[in-house]
Amino acid sequence: MGIFDRFTGASEESSELLEQIRDLSQDNTILAESYSALARATLEFDEKGWSPLNQLSDNGIVLEDVKTISKQARRQTASNPVLKRGAMLRASYVFGRGFKMSQAGNQLAPRFQKIIDDPINQNVLFSESASKKNERSLFTDGNFFVRYDRRNRRFSRVPLEEIAGWATDPDDPEIIRYYLREYQVREPVTDPYNSYLAETRKVWYPLDYVENPVARINDIPVDRNMRIIDTKSNDETGSLWGVPDALPALPWSWAYSEYLKDGSKMLKALSGIAWQVKTRSAKGGANISSKLINNKEVAATAVTGADVEMSAMPRNNSIDLNTGRPLAAMAATAMEVSVDALLSGPGELGGGGAPILDQSTLNAAYARQGNWVDFFTRVLRVMGVPEPSVMFNNIIVDPAYRNVQSLSQAWMTGLFSADVMQAAYAEQLGIEAPGEIPDGVLVPNNDGSFAANGQTVGSGNPNNVASAQGNSGAGVDDLSNSDNSNRDIQNNPR
Repeated sequence: MGIFDRFTGASEESSELLEQIRDLSQDNTILAESYSALARATLEFDEKGWSPLNQLSDNGIVLEDVKTISKQARRQTASNPVLKRGAMLRASYVFGRGFKMSQAGNQLAPRFQKIIDDPINQNVLFSESASKKNERSLFTDGNFFVRYDRRNRRFSRVPLEEIAGWATDPDDPEIIRYYLREYQVREPVTDPYNSYLAETRKVWYPLDYVENPVARINDIPVDRNMRIIDTKSNDETGSLWGVPDALPALPWSWAYSEYLKDGSKMLKALSGIAWQVKTRSAKGGANISSKLINNKEVAATAVTGADVEMSAMPRNNSIDLNTGRPLAAMAATAMEVSVDALLSGPGELGGGGAPILDQSTLNAAYARQGNWVDFFTRVLRVMGVPEPSVMFNNIIVDPAYRNVQSLSQAWMTGLFSADVMQAAYAEQLGIEAPGEIPDGVLVPNNDGSFAANGQTVGSGNPNNVASAQGNSGAGVDDLSNSDNSNRDIQNNPR
């Protein structure tokens, strides 16, 4: 006999008190299950063998650790929506507005622009999709490598798993001068099944700043026609390897996903219980049970006897999935993005509304852009570009009408040429083919914008609307441009 059955003969007041105790007990059970699921999801990450990913040695991260983390991070980023969106957000912030490359403050020479416009090089480095893909490589790998073949002037990526060794500077162990690449080469075999023979090859690649590469290292050849350029994220002083951006977010993303799964299972289980029936006899319970089963109409009424009490089970907020939001906040913090942006906007469970870039997120994006500026500057140098310069476009831009106003003011300074201003105006107005610049366009505030042929300097060129001051006329109150007839009419009215 249970504790509640002992009070069957109690007074009506005692029965109401017991009902309240039952409700409180049920609510407490639901609350306990909710937080139990949260704690269980957090701990389950370690139980599934993830803990070694966060237990690095005292000497820092080593190449084997990076490769292990990379495999797990790539797998989780592809399947976990939180990690996938975090990687997408970071890539969009960094490369969403693109960047510009120049030499000595001018456009790249045609021979360099031809290398950039090469379809293969575009697919590897210079297109928007390639740039975002390379940024996601830092998210999952922490290290990115690309090689440049000086014979055909083409770039190609070197996967992290193909990096098998390294050689540092004799005087500075933090500076890597060569990378060892170990990869498989498949050679076709002439047979009816079109099979292949796999051959393992090893080769050293010198870094882009190595001027006179050696011929061999440990009896392995050095390809002097190649140059490899690398960039790393989250690398520390004394460490040779970068740490993936996804590493600190892995356990929290896993926990948040598991918490939502457990919460949805609980909601589904509770949705199967629509009514709570209380009866004082077994016969009354069987009677109302058969009536509920046979009654399939919407909004129907159940008629019960005096010994049967029926009440609807609570639905709203029986399981609050937002209690797991702190887990998502930790994942967002680890990825340096806003939790609202990570969950697709503010509101309950991130629903609805456009997220706003906060200053901390912008600073993280600016810092990563700085890393890519250094990387692409090295890329331009290895191509032979003199005095290379790389500049990212603003992440946040003003509306078009405000940019047009700013461009108008910039044009009036006379500091920009007509072709530069035409390109800027065309971009703001969405004009894809603005055409040739019209003849006779004079840039304000320069020698061509002032009067000539003995006229007073500064009086303006009447052919230039931007600087002309107009014609004062032949006399005071003169309304004409060449005679005084209008003045005489004014002085002698009829």
